[in-house]
Amino acid sequence: MNQSLQFKSKAELAREMGISRETLRKKLKDIDGLNTGRRQLLYPRELKRIYEEFCFSDIR
Repeated sequence: MNQSLQFKSKAELAREMGISRETLRKKLKDIDGLNTGRRQLLYPRELKRIYEEFCFSDIR
């Protein structure tokens, strides 16, 4: 999942994670300090944060 952190659209990320764009949008709102707003493209540092949150949320 963490092949190369380049700019990625929210639609691509949702497809990669196997969830709908609406579900992704709701989950992104739950991540503290992440404000993607109405932008379609996510920055690499935001993707890293999202991957960390999704991968390690089961451990916490």
